[in-house]
Amino acid sequence: MRILVLCSDTGVRVGDVKGAALHLQAITSAFAALGHETEVVGVAGNPAGPLLGWPVPTHLVPHPGRAQGLLRERRKREVVERIAALGSEVALRLRPHVVYERLSLFGTAGARVAAGAGASHVLEVNALLAREESTWRGLNDVSSAGRIEQDVLAGAHLCVAVSDEIASQIRPSCAAGPAVVVPNGVDVELFRVRPPRVLARSELGLPSSASLVAFTGSLRPWHGLDSAIEALAALPATVHLVVAGDGPVRVRLERLAERLGLADRVHWLGQVPHDRIPLVLAACDAAVAPYPDLDGFAFSPLKLYEYLAAGVPVVASSIGQIRRCLDDGRWGSLVAPGDP
Repeated sequence: MRILVLCSDTGVRVGDVKGAALHLQAITSAFAALGHETEVVGVAGNPAGPLLGWPVPTHLVPHPGRAQGLLRERRKREVVERIAALGSEVALRLRPHVVYERLSLFGTAGARVAAGAGASHVLEVNALLAREESTWRGLNDVSSAGRIEQDVLAGAHLCVAVSDEIASQIRPSCAAGPAVVVPNGVDVELFRVRPPRVLARSELGLPSSASLVAFTGSLRPWHGLDSAIEALAALPATVHLVVAGDGPVRVRLERLAERLGLADRVHWLGQVPHDRIPLVLAACDAAVAPYPDLDGFAFSPLKLYEYLAAGVPVVASSIGQIRRCLDDGRWGSLVAPGDP
C-alpha cells in the first residue's frame, strides 16, 4: 500500500529523541519494512537535525517555538493548518491508500488530507489530549479542543489505541470504524547487547560500588519520580538513583533531593540518546516506573518494555496496563501507585 504518516503535534518532532518521537519513527520504519510505500509529514526538530534512522521521505514544517497559554494554543492550530496544506500537496503525488495520523491537539489535518485523497483515515491514539492538556498544562480552549477531538474520532475509519483503557475511553466516539488495541513495544535488537556493568558505569561516570536504580524518560509530573526519590530516604546509603531524561519538573525534583539530604545519591544524566539507553540499563541493578495514582491511567509505557528487554529487574506501580504487562507481578515487583 501507499501510506502517508502524518503528525501535527508540536511536541512530537521528527528526528527528536523523546519517546513519542521514537514511537513515530518506529511505526514509520515498520511500515517501510513491511514493503509499503511510506512518506511522512510532520514537525521539524527544534533546531532541525539530521533525520537519522528515517528510512522514508519526510516533509516537515518548522517548529513554531515554545510558548505558553493562548499563544501556545494558537501556534498549535497554525501548525495543524500547515501540516494539512503540506500533507495535501504530498497526497496529490503519493495518492495514499491510508493516511495514518497520530492524534494531536486541535488535529484535523489527517482527516482533511484523507478526505481529499479518498484515503482511509487511521488514527493512532496514545491519550485523549484535550483532557490531558487540561489536567497538566492548563488548556484554555477546552471546549473547542474536546469538540474537535470527538469529531476526529467519530470520522476515523480505524482507531488504534495503545492500551485497553484508551480503547474503552474512545469506543463510544468511534462511529465510522472500530477501535483496536495495539500496545507499545520495544526494539529488542537494540537492547540485546549488554556491556559489562563495570564498563557501563565507567563510561557514564557512575559510582562503581553503589546499587543503582534507573529511571528513563521525560521528567513530567505524571511519571511520579518524586516517589522514587523519597524512597531513597528509607534505603541504605549505598542505593543511588540514576535518572536518564529531562523535562519541566527536573528543578523541582532536584530541590526535593536536596531537601531530603539525598542530592549526592541522585545522578542526573540529562537527555540521553536512545541508542545509549541500553548502556544506562546495563549499568544499573534495577529500574522503576513509579507512576502515581492517576485517575483514568491509560499509558503504555515504553520504558517498561525497554527495562524488560534489557533484562533489568523492574519495580512498577500496580496500575492499568503495567499490571497486565507484568502479569500481576510475575515479571516484576508491583507496588501501590505513589507509595515510596
